[in-house]
Amino acid sequence: ILDAGCGSGIVTHLLCKDFPVTAIDISETALEYLQCPHQVASVTSIPYPDASFDLVNSNEVLEHLSDNDLKTAIAEFKRCAKRYILISVPHREQLQRLLVLCANCKTQQHPYGHLQSFTQQRMEELLEPEFYLKRYLVFGRSQRDYNPLLLNFRQRILGQWFTPDEAYRCTSCGSAEFQTRQNLLTKAVNGINLLTMRQRPYWMFTLFVRKGSKV
Repeated sequence: ILDAGCGSGIVTHLLCKDFPVTAIDISETALEYLQCPHQVASVTSIPYPDASFDLVNSNEVLEHLSDNDLKTAIAEFKRCAKRYILISVPHREQLQRLLVLCANCKTQQHPYGHLQSFTQQRMEELLEPEFYLKRYLVFGRSQRDYNPLLLNFRQRILGQWFTPDEAYRCTSCGSAEFQTRQNLLTKAVNGINLLTMRQRPYWMFTLFVRKGSKV
């Protein structure tokens, strides 16, 4: 198994108990405590030969990539995976809902660095034609989408944006001050959304199989 973009290594440690695992990540710190073979590398340039692994595993990585890097990473997964590609990402994440607005430089940014939103259909389009979807699962804590019209009104007119963690700093100017205005109107808009929009699971797992390989 290749754990591509292993991060803190939580999933890697679990996999290592039952399978031979190799891990890569762009952070040397993330790899320090791993007990399996590992290498500092990016998912856009995996330093292993074609079909080196029975399974390529990617957890919470693809949503952080630009459009070009996403295409490159998927191509690298396909190249290295002999049979399977297992991917977990946020499910239909509404990126605009989580945008923060820096009170100092007015830059809009996603506090978790997410640049992509995924559906089952989009994942299939990315992995085809070499791979087909074998398993699909949505699970985990619930999230509530925001009505796009209400969200635009709340952000652009009322000035209420997402509130980031206290430790978060603006990626442009380093400020810790963000626009999080709240008043009776914002409470009313949030209440309307609460009554009209449903909750759904936040995470999505997809297992893809190479066409023509034995399952």
